Amino acid sequence: MSLHKKAEALLLALLITLSTPAFALSVTSLSVGSGNDWYTMGLGYNQDDGHSFGGYTAVTFSNNLVLNAEAKAFTDRIESNLRHDEIQISASYPFLFPVSKRIGISVVGSAGMLLAGNLGMQNIQTSFHSLISRDHVNLVYYDDQFRLHPLLSLRIQGGWLYGHALLGLELGYSYVHAWEQSLQANMFLSYASLLTVRLGYLAKDIEGIDTSQVIQKERYEGLRLSFSYDGGLLETSFYSFLQSGFSYGSFGINPLALSYSKTYQQTDFTFTSGVLYNMEGHQNRLIAFSFGSVSFETRHTNGPMLNHWEDQNDRMNLGSWLLGYRFLYERETSMFDPYVKTLAGLWRFNLQQNFTTTLVEEVRPSIGIETGVRIGTQRWWVIGNTSYHPRLAVSLHYVFGTDSLRENPAIAYFEPHTGPWILMAGIVLDIDHDLT
Repeated sequence: MSLHKKAEALLLALLITLSTPAFALSVTSLSVGSGNDWYTMGLGYNQDDGHSFGGYTAVTFSNNLVLNAEAKAFTDRIESNLRHDEIQISASYPFLFPVSKRIGISVVGSAGMLLAGNLGMQNIQTSFHSLISRDHVNLVYYDDQFRLHPLLSLRIQGGWLYGHALLGLELGYSYVHAWEQSLQANMFLSYASLLTVRLGYLAKDIEGIDTSQVIQKERYEGLRLSFSYDGGLLETSFYSFLQSGFSYGSFGINPLALSYSKTYQQTDFTFTSGVLYNMEGHQNRLIAFSFGSVSFETRHTNGPMLNHWEDQNDRMNLGSWLLGYRFLYERETSMFDPYVKTLAGLWRFNLQQNFTTTLVEEVRPSIGIETGVRIGTQRWWVIGNTSYHPRLAVSLHYVFGTDSLRENPAIAYFEPHTGPWILMAGIVLDIDHDLT
C-alpha cells in the first residue's frame, strides 16, 4: 500500500471512530470552508509562505458535541526550502457553569489525532497556482513519512455579559504527543455570538522532528490579534501574529442554515463581505461591521503586482481601515435602493522585495465617497434571523501625502498602486442580523 493510501485509510478509521457515538444525534450545524494566507486585513506581510492554505469541516450535534477535521499546508521558501502538512481530527464538548445572570464560565475539552508529514498537499497547491498563473512553490518534504500524534486540549473561558456584548478572558492548553504543546491567554469581546475579537499571546514548545516545524514555530507564536464571524449560513475568521507579520484567514458556509425557520424582522447589526477591483485590476477584499448608518470597514489587496508579474517575489500589501456613514434612500417595496457613503481613515502601503526586504512601509490618512445600489427588499432573501442584500458599489478615495512614496525610481512599478486617487468597483453582500 502506498504512503498516501495508508494516510487515507488512517483518516477514514479516525473519522469512523470519532463519529460513532454521534450517529444517534441530530446535526444542527455543518461548516465547510477553506483558508489562505492571502487574507491579511492590511496587517503584516503577504509572503505566500508559512501556513499557506488549508480547509476544514466542523459538525455540531444537538447535544453540543463538535467533530472537527482540519487540513493545513505549511511551507518555508525563505529559509529552509522545506514543507510539511498537517491534518487534525478531533471531538470537543463544552461544559457551562453559570455563576450569575451576567457571569459565566465555560470549559471545552478536546481529544483526537494529528497526522503530520507528507500528506500530498503540495499537489493541491501546484494545481491551484497553475490555475491562477502564479509561480509554483517547489519545496521538498523533510522526509517522505507521516506520523500520527494523539492530541488533547483544554480551554477555560470566563465572561461578563452586558446586553448583547460578552467581555472576558480565556486560557487554553494543547498537547500533541511527540509533536508540540502550546499555551495561550486571550482577552475577548463577543457580540451576540456572531462576532468575536481576541487579543492575546500564544507560546509553543515543539519536539523539532521536522525542520519546517521549527521555523513555523517562530512565525506563529507571540502576540496575536484575531476575529471570527458566524452568521448562520456564512462564516469567516482571521488571525495575525503582530510580531512576525504572518496571518491567515478562512471563509466557509453552513448549508444546514438554509433549513432554519425565518424569524428576521428588523436589522440590529450588519456584516458585509465582498470584492472590489481597482483600476490596476487587483482584487480587494472588503470586510465591514455596521450599526445602523455607521460602519467600520477594511479593504486589502496583496501579492505580486500585475504590472510587475515577471518578478513575483516582489510583493505588495495594501490595506485601509475606515469609518463610514451611509445615506440610504430606502423604499419598502423597491428592489433597487440607491445610497451614498462618506469614508475617512488610514491607508497602508507596504512593499516587500524577495519576501523579506521592506522597500516601502508607510501609513497615510484618506477620505472617500462611495455610491451604489442595494438590491432587494427588506425581506427579499431571509435565512433564519438574517436578511441578505447584494450591493453594487463604486468608491473613490483620496490619500494624503503620497508624493514621498514615488520618489524612488528603482521601484517605479509600485507607483500606480500609491494613489493619491484610488478608484474601486465591485459587488458586496450585506448580511442584516435581527438580535431580538
